[in-house]
Amino acid sequence: MSAVHIEHKRLLSAADGAAQAAADSFTLADAAQAQGLPAAALGTDRVRSVVNTYLARDVAAARLEGLAVEGATGSPDARSAQVTLSAVARLPLIGMVMPDGVPIQATSTARARLTR
Repeated sequence: MSAVHIEHKRLLSAADGAAQAAADSFTLADAAQAQGLPAAALGTDRVRSVVNTYLARDVAAARLEGLAVEGATGSPDARSAQVTLSAVARLPLIGMVMPDGVPIQATSTARARLTR
């Protein structure tokens, strides 16, 4: 089962990187909506687009079998990027018993913020 753990850690690393990249892609919110203060704003479409671009360029993510961006990926609060990825982990010694592998999933969230 350590193979599943290692693959899950690789998947989580990809989700972390994609979430951070998406959070860094914020735009400025309308000052009227943000009580007169500049604030970061994220949209679900933007988050999904950045995640797909990030994963297409990430060499480590390319080695994850069956890598997919799940429906929960987006921005639940317009300030955070939530990324849920799924993949398949192969078990080296019992692959004949489980030829389809073990489905794994990882979720990561990164928050966009403005700093001075």
